[in-house]
Amino acid sequence: MGTALLKLPPNRVRRNYRGGAGIDKLHGRNACRDNDQPEEWVGSMEIASNPGLAPVADEGLAFVQTEKGKTFLKDLVNADKQFYLGDYLHKDGTWQLSFLLKILDSAMRLHVQVHPTTEYANRVLHKPYGKLECYYILGVRGGQEPYIRLGFQHAPTKEEWKRIVAEQDKAAMDACFEKIPVAVGDVWYIPGGMPHAIGEGITMLEIMEPSDLVIRCEYEREGIVVPPAARFMGKDLNFALDIFDYRTYSKQDIMNKCRIQPRIVEKEPSFINTCLVGTELTNCFTVNKLQIWQKVNIKHEHKFTLGVVCEGKCLITTATESITLERGDSFAIAAAVSDYCVEPLAGDVTLVQVMPGEDMKVKR
Repeated sequence: MGTALLKLPPNRVRRNYRGGAGIDKLHGRNACRDNDQPEEWVGSMEIASNPGLAPVADEGLAFVQTEKGKTFLKDLVNADKQFYLGDYLHKDGTWQLSFLLKILDSAMRLHVQVHPTTEYANRVLHKPYGKLECYYILGVRGGQEPYIRLGFQHAPTKEEWKRIVAEQDKAAMDACFEKIPVAVGDVWYIPGGMPHAIGEGITMLEIMEPSDLVIRCEYEREGIVVPPAARFMGKDLNFALDIFDYRTYSKQDIMNKCRIQPRIVEKEPSFINTCLVGTELTNCFTVNKLQIWQKVNIKHEHKFTLGVVCEGKCLITTATESITLERGDSFAIAAAVSDYCVEPLAGDVTLVQVMPGEDMKVKR
């Protein structure tokens, strides 16, 4: 039998933008620095794609420390699939976790980009997943007015967008967007096909379909150049143009369509369980937030669960195991767990947890 509760070591990953000081702050570190590793991939079983950068073996894959030494989380799960995944296995015994969870911190606005829809990824790229994303805003740097770019507020035609991208006409590209304001505690949905860019100074949890499929149509930001190999998924501009949603969305349209309204699903004197992302939005994952003030027993859904401690310090125990976690720590809970206890040790505790959706049962 495997280990049911796993404390996950930090797993920083390189990207083509600067950031990461907000992740250091979340972990309570004295030195908070921005660098080329602005993301922490929580419990990742996917290898990061960084075309144009020097290769790093197994970059993106999360690991755990076991009695036998350092082991990739994916290998640990694969060695005892029923224990960790329960019913979330394909009939032939194969599997792929149906989400990727990241902690992301931006010191700069990211390059304008877009991801394919799942339908497009299936039909054209012959991939099981596109890259639908959801954001949960954790923090904002002082002095910043946080925002994202999301959808075209002043949509170009396909031909106009081709010219803008080909010529890197930054003024015309900027004119296609307005700043969409965000705030701590917001939950946002970024569908495939919708151009977007995270603004500077935001720390967030990013939950997405488990792919690294991305079209980057802005080649340079603050001296950071996206190499040609990382722009169009190995294709060309004409190929990339078909992925964009060219509809016009006002700021209010975006607020109505893409800002998710969390809903409380359970409320007791000791805790509140809030659904941040539900099954009505995606079949790939669900996201919930537990706010805990007193020791409480939580009924587990028998799904492999990844989580991040966003506030406080706590002890999580099952009948046979326990782990101590504090702000910034990430963890995994095996599907075999029936219930577990969370006891606050310092301050109120906030846990954000991500679980697989029904797609994990059918995707191959």
